This record gives sequence, structure tokens and C-alpha cells, in this order.
Amino acid sequence: MRNSTSSALAPQGHPTVVEAGIEFLTTEVERPFAYARGALPGAEGETARFAAHVVRIADVRAGRPLHLDEHGAMLGSWPTLVRRFYDESHVRQRYYPESAEIIRAALRADRVVVFDHNVRRGTVRPLQPSWHAVGQPVFHAHTDYTPRSALRRLREELGPQAEQRVSRYMQVNLWRPIRGPVRDAPLALCDGSSVTPGALRTVELRYPDRTGEIYYLMHESKQRWYFASDMGVDEAWLFKNFDSGSPGPGSVAPHSAFTDPRHRTVLPRESIEVRALAIFH
Repeated sequence: MRNSTSSALAPQGHPTVVEAGIEFLTTEVERPFAYARGALPGAEGETARFAAHVVRIADVRAGRPLHLDEHGAMLGSWPTLVRRFYDESHVRQRYYPESAEIIRAALRADRVVVFDHNVRRGTVRPLQPSWHAVGQPVFHAHTDYTPRSALRRLREELGPQAEQRVSRYMQVNLWRPIRGPVRDAPLALCDGSSVTPGALRTVELRYPDRTGEIYYLMHESKQRWYFASDMGVDEAWLFKNFDSGSPGPGSVAPHSAFTDPRHRTVLPRESIEVRALAIFH
């Protein structure tokens, strides 16, 4: 599962590392929770607390590329035929199958089920009121699933006891710019081989109609962070949130947006991420 695309090659004269702040979960609360879409009036306040740490984020274009099996993430050159990313029906009809095939081929999976997506727009300009399904970049380090919530999603998509009918499954995200080059709130990935199990903390995630859980990341000095400068629409990050296979260095890749201090005037980031299950029989 190595990335052999040319998109991770380094352009001449490009800076290698930027220093930027990322928010990490603190240890103030034993069982923290957060709201996925904001608290309802009168609801109790979130107990998840974050602290910003300045980290060094290396540009993969100026070094060796990341690999999914070693680091939990890979950068690929995967052109898309889709352009109507703000049309939810069109995304589901056209982009879901396209993304599923990209993920299937990259992972050599037997089956890929794309089950949802997020469109995000940066904070440089405010969101339009009509864009009710458009979110903003997330500036704290996290993964989208835990082993428990990944198993629940697998059963929701494939039926009760689905894990007994497969040899392995992964929950992965395919993250792509809608417009490039991305300089506002680019995505940073934490090298999975630098993440200790104790740094991943289960946090209850509350929705209006249900409760889930994700991992938030606590800061450790040995964590290694990467990004890809000036990403374009035909590039994408593929990264793991969960892998049921044997524990290894690339079993998960926490991620976060960050503010690149090199750019003062930028267009707002526009991106789409699909979440998917990769199935191996």
C-alpha cells in the first residue's frame, strides 16, 4: 500500500518545515464530552478542554512521502471529474462511487462503502446562510472513530455481527481540496508511528439525536506532524481512523487543520472529506 504517485515530490526551493499551533486535549476531566454541532439551549457545557501547542509540521513535498502501512496516511494524485461539491445529491451520486474506487484501488480492498461526507470552508470569509451543510475546519487534533464507534458503524452499514464475516476492516477518510492551492487552514497529519496509545483519549461526541465517540489527541513531544503545501483539486490525503488488522505503526493518523504563518492573505479553504469502510474478506 505504498504511494507511488508524483504528487509528493518536492518542488525546488520549498520550505521544509513550518511551526504552527494545534490544539490538543488536556487531562482536566476524567470522562470528557463535546457537542458535534453545538449545544442546544440549556444544555450542560462541554467538558472537553484543549490547550494549544506549537508543533513543527514538515512538508511532505520536501522529504520522503508518507505510507499508509507505516504512518497511517498517504498523499495521492487522484484526479476527480466532480466539480459540484456543494450539491449534496450530486456528491452522493457521482463523488461517492469515484471515491470508493480510489480507496479500493489504493488499499486493494475487496469492497469499499462510502457512508458520509463533510464539505468545509475556511474562516477567512463567513459562510453563506444557505450553506447549512457546510462546516468549518477543525483546529484540534483528533480521529473520527474509536474501535468501538468503528465497529458500530460497520454493523450499521453491513448488518449485525458483520465483523464475523470479514477478515479485516478499516475506517478511512479521503480528504480533497475543492479549490486550490490550499493555504488557508491546510490539513496536518500526525505520523501514526509517533502516536502512543496513551495519547489517544476517548471523548463522547453528542449529537441532537444520538451519542458517538471519537479520539482526541493529547500532546507528546515525540509526535511528528506533516502536511502537503499548496494542494490542488486533483490531490487527496487518504488516512486511517481505525484499522482492525494487527496493531502496527500506521494503524491511525490523528489530524487537524492549522494556520500556516507564512501566508497573510489567502482565499478561504474549501475541501471535502468522505468517510468510508474498506472491507477485506
